[in-house]
Amino acid sequence: MHNEEIFGKILQEERKAKKVSQEKLAKLTGLDRTFISLIENGKRSPSFSTILKICSALEIEPSELFSIYEKKDPDYRVKKGGKYGK
Repeated sequence: MHNEEIFGKILQEERKAKKVSQEKLAKLTGLDRTFISLIENGKRSPSFSTILKICSALEIEPSELFSIYEKKDPDYRVKKGGKYGK
């Protein structure tokens, strides 16, 4: 599973847990419903500002969303001393 697919699945789970339809999320964020669907299906990568809009509408902290991502992506690792160094 790719990064976009994992993130999309998490977003969908969080949206459904809050009992918010894609249509309602679209209205709350000013985004198109089909764009939200594409994000949830891993077909599009949202920008940071889009992620912030979605988090605000779902009343979830962006850090919480990314924390869930870190736990669900088996390939995610924080690399210390790597290319970007100290």
